[in-house]
Amino acid sequence: MTISNVLHWLFIIIFALVGLLLTAGGGFLVYLGGSFYYILAGLTVLAVTVLLIRRSVKAAKLYALLLGVTLIWSLFEAELHLLGLLPRLAMWLGLGLWFLTPWYKTSLNRKAKNAEAAAPEITFNRWWMGAPAAASVAALLVAGLQSYDQNSQGTVRSDDQIAASDDWRHYGNTAGGTRFATVEDINVETVGGLKEVWRYRTGVEEDFKATPLNVDGRLYLCAARNVMIALDDATGAEIWRYDHGIQPPMENQYARTCRGVGYHEAPEGYAGQCAKRVVTSTVDATIIAVDADTGELCSDFGDGGVVDLWEGMGDHERFEYWVTSSPLVAGNNLVIGGQVADSQNLGLPSGVVRAFDAMTGELTWAWDLGNPGNNGLPAEGETYTPGTPNVWSIMSYDAELGLIYAPTGNPSPDYFGGARRDFDEEYSSSVVAIDAATGQARWKYQIVHHDVWDYDMPAQPVLVDVERDGELVPSVAVPTKMGDIFLLDRRDGSPVHPIEEKPVPSTSEIEGERLAATQPVSPLPNFHPYRFEKDMWGLTPIDQMACRIEYRTMDYEGMYTPPSLATGITNTGTMLYPGNFGGFNWGSVSVDADNGLLVAAPMMLAHRLVMVTPEQVAEAGPLAALLLGESHPAVRMSEDDPMPPLGDADPDDPYDIRQIKAYGYPAPFMSRLGTQVPCFEPPWSRIAVIDLNTKELLWSRPAGDMSQSGPFGLRSGIPYDVGTAVRAGTLTTRGGLTFLSSTMDAKVRAFDVRTGEEKWESDLPGNGLATPMTYRSQQSGKQYVIVTVPNPTWRYPRDPATNEYIDSQSPRDGKGGYVIAYALED
Repeated sequence: MTISNVLHWLFIIIFALVGLLLTAGGGFLVYLGGSFYYILAGLTVLAVTVLLIRRSVKAAKLYALLLGVTLIWSLFEAELHLLGLLPRLAMWLGLGLWFLTPWYKTSLNRKAKNAEAAAPEITFNRWWMGAPAAASVAALLVAGLQSYDQNSQGTVRSDDQIAASDDWRHYGNTAGGTRFATVEDINVETVGGLKEVWRYRTGVEEDFKATPLNVDGRLYLCAARNVMIALDDATGAEIWRYDHGIQPPMENQYARTCRGVGYHEAPEGYAGQCAKRVVTSTVDATIIAVDADTGELCSDFGDGGVVDLWEGMGDHERFEYWVTSSPLVAGNNLVIGGQVADSQNLGLPSGVVRAFDAMTGELTWAWDLGNPGNNGLPAEGETYTPGTPNVWSIMSYDAELGLIYAPTGNPSPDYFGGARRDFDEEYSSSVVAIDAATGQARWKYQIVHHDVWDYDMPAQPVLVDVERDGELVPSVAVPTKMGDIFLLDRRDGSPVHPIEEKPVPSTSEIEGERLAATQPVSPLPNFHPYRFEKDMWGLTPIDQMACRIEYRTMDYEGMYTPPSLATGITNTGTMLYPGNFGGFNWGSVSVDADNGLLVAAPMMLAHRLVMVTPEQVAEAGPLAALLLGESHPAVRMSEDDPMPPLGDADPDDPYDIRQIKAYGYPAPFMSRLGTQVPCFEPPWSRIAVIDLNTKELLWSRPAGDMSQSGPFGLRSGIPYDVGTAVRAGTLTTRGGLTFLSSTMDAKVRAFDVRTGEEKWESDLPGNGLATPMTYRSQQSGKQYVIVTVPNPTWRYPRDPATNEYIDSQSPRDGKGGYVIAYALED
């Protein structure tokens, strides 16, 4: 058998398989109300297959017709968006190459009486095939050459309205979380000269998400397990480290993270120890204070330098409550929230917010939703109210107004709200202004009513002054998981620009659930476009079709689609878009505080949300894994988290788990064909600038390229911007730049705030997970930009029994995470 004949039959098999898959899947998609393209393409490919078997020259003509129609359909759906066109055209172009090869001509000659008789028609067919192929390639080239639409404008503040500082004394530089630096040696003109000048390794494995502080010539930071470190800010040399020997509970994957530390200086005239101290709130629920000069415990703080945050919390599992966010230093108080385990349970630890004296560690006040009349410790034998909305992210502080701005979460369970109490409903998924002196709530604004989508407020509220009608309004910008920015007057919580309540779907099929009839809609530009079937994506038309089918089998009516039960192959749950990772997350946003501009870096990813009932869980028996699949929520719950016996809930026990009528499990909306790519087209994140004064989007572009990612978990090496996942926030400077170092392509970049033009980039040793920061060193007088990067080993498997990395699969070098400093060349 000749090579041409082998290839001929190989392509027949390929065409037959493609045709069968598209016909079967396309037929189901049509049944679901979706596009007719896939079934028509499948039938056409099957017809081409028959013609190939018959060795007819008409196969090329029919395939060329399919390619031409596909091009028109692709341009109609994706316009000139390269990554929208590629999965629609690339496979067809690749298969079509067969008709342009000499082996195809040879395969036809086997049936022709002689080669000369067949040659003219074969030549004609090549031109027939070449025309739509060339048009398709041209469309892809034009799409690839399109540039980003960028522009700029803004309202300028006077310099005296922004306090200048060479240091970086809070997690977000200021207590208001602006992430705005007034040092401007590094600017749009000079940033091209940035070079790495030193790097430091923490020696601590696992997560490294910290943004350092800079005070008086030193960098202060924390690594995983709250190991605290001080560095010389000009050289990166280690000055001291303090390791309290914390062993986080292995039951919780997030309970190793330390995002940052706090810094406090004693009031003038203080004569005790630790006049300057560094504090961290820990993953085993304590606060630790050490001397900023020596790294030694401040023994007069709490119990020998440690405050136990479990006091007043009651009897709960240790892995159900911990703290990963840095303490808010608000005057002489340390204000602490806490992260409560996401769970299907009621009655988890309290979401109480507490303030402790920064010098003594004594409790100053507590804000306990269920007991607003008591701002101290609970009475003997009682606890802080279990199961209240918690504040797991970072808070902000306005010293002039004496207010703390707390972003609240929603109480567990995340996706069923039928058992919630009135105070849960009132304060969940809100920004709350708390009196910094007394702990009393002064005002609140609820961003999501009756949140059953896990749209808790994930990000630090950012304080910024905004111009409205010629007046400068002290405002707070609240980024949300939905990809919105809510802008409120921080004095009283009133909207700076009118916010409208709009109707949303409010009928639930879940017993005992009740949904809000309206939700507030911010007038500022948002990052949650409505997703249509045509937005579904894949590497090929086959997995794109599979994602379209799944889109059609999920409930989706926009952002507030009610969670629904999975009842069969035509009803597989709810599409949650944006997903519960965001939109925005704990990285928050930065502002150009001079001009009232907000720099946003939201993600744009979706989740599948599957709800199961207690009955489904109880019925998941030994055969369930075979019938439903091991990842089905009912199977996982019955095996890993068994529910108590079904029955009527105890009306006198508000924490009886049997009051929960449905349990929700989200999963990333990725292709189920193993390609490890999201199910709708890029970009999957953006970096953008919004003028808060005019509500105008100045520019927007994808954040991150695909060089370090690709199908099947492989690195493509292609530096094309797709907008990767973003794990932290941005740094903005008076030099007209914004820096981003947490895209999943192992790069740090600087953009022109006014235009969005990328001005500088540098490769990193891994994917950053933290917000960069900057300062001018007292020692050298130089401005530095600091980026932290975890040791890539955090991605690799560990032995579940010992929590140690499996050596054969880990490239660890034992040196831990990176702190990398960049400065201008001399």
